[in-house]
Amino acid sequence: MGNSTDDLKDPSPGDNELIYTYNRELFYHFDKEKGFTQEVHYQNPDNQVIIKQSWDAAEQRLDEVKQLVIIGKLSPIAYYMEKILMEVPMLAAYMEISKWRVKRHLKRKVFNKLKPEILAKYAAIFEIKVEALKNPDFLK
Repeated sequence: MGNSTDDLKDPSPGDNELIYTYNRELFYHFDKEKGFTQEVHYQNPDNQVIIKQSWDAAEQRLDEVKQLVIIGKLSPIAYYMEKILMEVPMLAAYMEISKWRVKRHLKRKVFNKLKPEILAKYAAIFEIKVEALKNPDFLK
């Protein structure tokens, strides 16, 4: 059945000036003679525009959260959470605490009083050092 890696076609980007050339989609086709075959195509320009808009919106949200951290309205947890596209329920599950506690930790005053063990757990989830969590690069 033609589903070996030899059947995967890897067209080179070019004529269409692809925005995200690494975003490819795998399509299966059925041919009466060959059976199922696989083809890899770069995403069409419409999908690429949607992806670009999504990433631009995520970047804008990250900048907004960064500004709120700088002025002291949010804790650095909010920044790192936004940076890895994580939401409160998911972070609460990783931390093994309730969502309302995570929401409290997003407040700067509460964050400043957190115990080192809790900060270490957040840092481990974000894969950063505790010092980077307490003082992100943009605050220095």
